[in-house]
Order: sequence, then structure tokens, then C-alpha cells
Amino acid sequence: MSNTLGLLAALLWPLPMITALFFVLRDRTLKYRIVFAVMCFVGVGAFWMEASTGKWGFVPMAINLMPGTQAGFYKATIPAGAFAVLTVLYLRARKRSAARKEPAGS
Repeated sequence: MSNTLGLLAALLWPLPMITALFFVLRDRTLKYRIVFAVMCFVGVGAFWMEASTGKWGFVPMAINLMPGTQAGFYKATIPAGAFAVLTVLYLRARKRSAARKEPAGS
């Protein structure tokens, strides 16, 4: 079971990063799009698991920019940059929709 969870974590952590990149590339009004695009792929912390033994660990001080893999290990990171970018984009969209709903005479 632990091997399955390790593999699942290793496969799923890039999904928020790719999703955030998609939304950054779609938003034409975003200033510094290149910076936001790079920020999508910044991860903080690293979970690792050795596939053969099931031994696992966490390195809290790791800052990863698309971490690589090593044979026999599953590795995952917390996609903090992607979460930050998605939050910024969500708040911008909410602000924009609130501005559209305001009456013109206010």
C-alpha cells in the first residue's frame, strides 16, 4: 500500500503546476507572465520514498524547481509556487467580476 501512495504522490504533484501554467498562458493581461510561468514550477519541501524497502522521508528545507528522479525512488514536492499563482489568478478574476457588477453611477 505504501508503494502505491508513493507512486501516486510522485505522479500527481506536477498536475497543479501544469494547471497553473495553463492559466498563466491563457491570461493575456497578466504582467510578468514569464515570472509567473517559472513560479508555477517551484516546489517547497521534498517527500521521497525508496520503492524497494518502503522507507520514506521528508526534507522540509528543499526548494525544488522541477526536481528530478532517481532510479528506485519516488519523489514528490509541495507545489507552493503553483498554489500561489492560482491564488493570485483567482483573486484577480474575482476582483474583475466584482468591478463588472458595480453600477456605473457609483
